[in-house]
Amino acid sequence: MQRSQEFKDVAKTMGQIDFCMMQTVGPHGVSTRPMSNNGEVEYDGDNWFFTSADTAKVRDIRQDARVQLVFVDSQAVNFISVWGRGEVVKDVDLKKKLWREELEEWFPQGPDDEDLVLIKVSASRIQSWGQMGEHTLHLDA
Repeated sequence: MQRSQEFKDVAKTMGQIDFCMMQTVGPHGVSTRPMSNNGEVEYDGDNWFFTSADTAKVRDIRQDARVQLVFVDSQAVNFISVWGRGEVVKDVDLKKKLWREELEEWFPQGPDDEDLVLIKVSASRIQSWGQMGEHTLHLDA
């Protein structure tokens, strides 16, 4: 899929940010937690996160797929907000493809661990502010 230069600029900036805040909607309202961003994956509109299958965020996404991701690069003064739909993915080959050694700190059994799943967040809208400029990108249009 052909992407605009604004999208490419946002994707490049997002890839340089180690952590984001993931918001999901659950039985008690909106929940927010930090998540490690795999900047080594070329961003195409989908963000990928590793997590244990038995977590509140997985339960939230299975009940309500709405997810918001917030990225902050305070050194370069860039802010990115991603709205999209979350999906729980159990594909072992994909886990192996996206795996990084640093993840062993949280998931010592590696990508073959049956309790390890991926959360895929497919963006529908991205907003950015800061040194990269102010943009609103609609990916589902």
